Amino acid sequence: MQLFPCSALGIYLGRITPFSVTLFACLPTYSADLSPQVLRARSYPGCHRTVTSSPPNDKMSMFGRFQESKKQWRNCIVACLALYALGFLFFYYSFPAFGDFHRPHHHAVSVTKHSKHVKPDNITVSGLVFYGRQSRVEIMKCYIERNLVENGGWLDEVLWVVNTEKKDDLRYLEEILASNPERYKKIYSDEIAGTYTYKNIWKKLDRGKYYVKIDDDVVWIDDNAIPSLVTRKVQNPKDFVVSGNIINNPPLGFFHMRMGAIHPYFPEAFEPFSVTNASDYWRPSRHPSWDGPKKYKWELKNEPPSWPNHRWLRVPEDSMLDQTPAAELKYDIWGDSYRNWAIASQMHMSLFENIEKNQLDLYKFEKTWTMYEDRIRINFMCIYSDDILDTDPENWPSGRGDEDMIVLDLPKKLRRPVVIQGDALAAHYQYMDQKKLESTDILKRYHSIAKDKYCLRLDAARGAAEADLKQRSIRALFSTPSGYDV
Repeated sequence: MQLFPCSALGIYLGRITPFSVTLFACLPTYSADLSPQVLRARSYPGCHRTVTSSPPNDKMSMFGRFQESKKQWRNCIVACLALYALGFLFFYYSFPAFGDFHRPHHHAVSVTKHSKHVKPDNITVSGLVFYGRQSRVEIMKCYIERNLVENGGWLDEVLWVVNTEKKDDLRYLEEILASNPERYKKIYSDEIAGTYTYKNIWKKLDRGKYYVKIDDDVVWIDDNAIPSLVTRKVQNPKDFVVSGNIINNPPLGFFHMRMGAIHPYFPEAFEPFSVTNASDYWRPSRHPSWDGPKKYKWELKNEPPSWPNHRWLRVPEDSMLDQTPAAELKYDIWGDSYRNWAIASQMHMSLFENIEKNQLDLYKFEKTWTMYEDRIRINFMCIYSDDILDTDPENWPSGRGDEDMIVLDLPKKLRRPVVIQGDALAAHYQYMDQKKLESTDILKRYHSIAKDKYCLRLDAARGAAEADLKQRSIRALFSTPSGYDV
């Protein structure tokens, strides 16, 4: 009797060596003995069956052995299939990359937005988007639409400031403008704006309006953020600038770390064999946990993995947070807190986790922070147009950028504060020095979360409404004046 060779396959697939060896040891197959007189009786440890010897020339015995052999082969095949199934289940639940065909989660997104703030009737709120890159604005457009007044938001209009000469980006901007010509308008600067020429944009504001300035790489905006910014500015007109509480905006990351909003993440160590394409790709729980030595520490000088769109994975042990890039965050405007791509990656991944777990309160603070003479980046903020126009932007000093003027020089000169609104959350994707952030899958995740949770799917709604109208029109052709179908 010999062990069936498929036991090796069972051992590999199921990784349950003792079970498979014992199982197949109990399923013997027959081989002819060298002696023509007898087949020896054989048995194996753990097996309670013994094959008795019989004369080889007995026809009935040979027929019985043939039948027994067929039965043994059938049992072996069934056992192999069972082990294959066990092995598949083992890999499926041990390695999430193999289990990417779960049923997708479905999220009901309401067109009507709810906020604790009520927009005053006598104000005009305008979005001011510094437009340049389609790859970012494809994401932002979902949040702009959610915040339009017809969708329950506060934006009466959106000004798209053209700040690119790339044909593809300009073509996409035209698509945006055509999608809502009543609300969307474009304005041109005197030239393609840079650090010291953005003032040419600020001089084009209309008096008497509240402006929410949004950089084109703001890739996530909480539903309550714009109402909260504007409400603070309206109720506190002495504030010169009301800034959002922004992910990836130093020095705010320093506080987010100490408020418990940042979690341990490391980049994956090996290029994955398979990655999910589910609609909720953005969720950290959709991907495997990081698996590495507990004493591992990330050095800020480390380079990203060599393959494109590498993932940052959740470290199971929260106690390893001080070994991650974010442990190096400081109350610093420049330095690593501003430049390092790995710190930015961890902050973005922590935001995805906090959204998934419904714990955005980890970022929020009730009272506004006053920046005094500290810089805050102007990625996402609210200003009142008259405050800016009264300072004559066209004649701002040539050696000072718009950020220098708006959050440092003018507030100091006018003795008016710049404040951070703690519940006005938004995420800024990338600074120029964080170029290596593009080697991650984080922008892909922002695309995913926008489509999965925030885009209003207005085109689908319009299509359904048109189909319903057409159906009702057809029914009207076959109905009596009284309304009853004939």
